[in-house]
Amino acid sequence: MKVLITGGTGFVGAWTAKAVQDAGHQVRFLVRKPERLTTSAAQIGADISDHVVGDISDPESTAEALDGCDSVIHCAAMVSTDPAMADEMLRTNLEGARYVLGGAAKAKLDPIIHVSSFTALFRPGLEVLHADLPVTGGSDGYGKSKAVVEAYARGLQDAGAPVDITYPGMVLGPPAGDQFGEAAEGVEASVKMRGVPGRGAGWIVIDVRDLAELHVALLEPGRGPRRYMLGGRRVPVGELAKLIGDASDRTVAPIPVPDIALRTMGRVFDVIGDQLPFETPINSAAMQYYTQMPTSDDAPAERDLGIKQRDVAETIADTVEGLRTVGRL
Repeated sequence: MKVLITGGTGFVGAWTAKAVQDAGHQVRFLVRKPERLTTSAAQIGADISDHVVGDISDPESTAEALDGCDSVIHCAAMVSTDPAMADEMLRTNLEGARYVLGGAAKAKLDPIIHVSSFTALFRPGLEVLHADLPVTGGSDGYGKSKAVVEAYARGLQDAGAPVDITYPGMVLGPPAGDQFGEAAEGVEASVKMRGVPGRGAGWIVIDVRDLAELHVALLEPGRGPRRYMLGGRRVPVGELAKLIGDASDRTVAPIPVPDIALRTMGRVFDVIGDQLPFETPINSAAMQYYTQMPTSDDAPAERDLGIKQRDVAETIADTVEGLRTVGRL
């Protein structure tokens, strides 16, 4: 198959492109800046020769990129924790869904794979994430934008379009060149402060290579609309500290800060974060997810598609090694 991949200069998109090519398919990229392919996807061995310059929010370049393709994997999304960017993020991500997913449906591509997020389904008090939860969306701009796009993608499914939706958790693993997922900031911060704060649930961790394999497994036409959670394994704070410490050869201790204090800190950092002399992954949305993270029911993906997840220790070790390689640790 010839597969269009959006977001191929990013962490998930680059690894997905490599996995798709390794499975014998051809890949076309839709990119704003082609030179970024050389510092991301190309660094992990992906062939970047077939690309269209454009943007997911531009209907003409999106239509050009879709032309001649059999399938699409839509990984691209604008991501920002800045409240001032919320409206632009919502507009960009929804336009991208309409032009990429909607355009692919009109062009009769099959399958049409949309990479969503657990944040589109998360709500406080939820015990288990699964792919058939109602669309809720987080309290932050990113979570809300993913929820709106999720509702659009499900609308295409309800209309019979062969749209497959995947729901990753906190995506970690080796970088694609200089590209990491947002969750790597949490690993970096934990190593530098030699501690993992909190008493709550911790993280749900999925390896980017396992997520890419899920996308490859879905490249089968004629199956109709499907949804699969691949949030990964939930790692409690104490275990998380040990895994990060072992990977970094440092003592990283759990710091028993009450969950309510972390959520309060997140709200404070929403206000003062851009005035600090350093970058931090702490904000109200991140602390809400972190202190109330449900488990993820990944059994359908494992049963139906044969997805086998790597050991979390390997994933975190590869993340730490990657952060060292690019000079962030």
